[in-house]
Amino acid sequence: MNRFLMWVVACLLAGCVGGTRNTSPAEVYDFGPPVEQLAEEGRWSGVLLDIRAPHWFDARDIEYRLLYENPLKLRNYARSHWAAAPALLLSQRLRQQLGLPGMGGALATGCLLRFELQEFSQVFDTPQRSRGILQGQASLLDGRRQLVAERRLLIEQPAPTADAQGGVIALVVASGELGREFAAWLNDLEKRGRLKHCRSTAGESQSY
Repeated sequence: MNRFLMWVVACLLAGCVGGTRNTSPAEVYDFGPPVEQLAEEGRWSGVLLDIRAPHWFDARDIEYRLLYENPLKLRNYARSHWAAAPALLLSQRLRQQLGLPGMGGALATGCLLRFELQEFSQVFDTPQRSRGILQGQASLLDGRRQLVAERRLLIEQPAPTADAQGGVIALVVASGELGREFAAWLNDLEKRGRLKHCRSTAGESQSY
């Protein structure tokens, strides 16, 4: 009996080890290779970019909601993750598109384009149909950090598949659309003379 029990335990342990070896690694996603700028180099170099997000976006989770079951419950995929926190990936993509320096840049003065991220998740209307939602509040502040303009943004993109990969694709496309929305907004503000005080320290020193 003891030998039989030892044999059973050995078989179970071997099965556990084998199962561990066969487990596929987690899938890690980012926003892909750098994208082409939407404006000429240095056009908005006097505008800093600041992306803010709630603390629950500090994780690398790819989050989703089942609207048909419980829209208040935020879930995440167990085997799929972002390469970094969504706010960091979004900041990198926007700076690529718009040519804006981040908050760690060398600018001492200039305007501040702040985006407060409120939603960045995949939502399922049905088990087979989902979409990526990017929502937030954008504000443009002058060098004294006084409000120049603000707007709310809600961008939705259908997911090609009802899984983590489909959600990632939808959210990356939504992020690209956010960059285009910002480019159009900055262009409009520039035409109306609202960006005339958005100058970098480097540009001011060269003017003397």
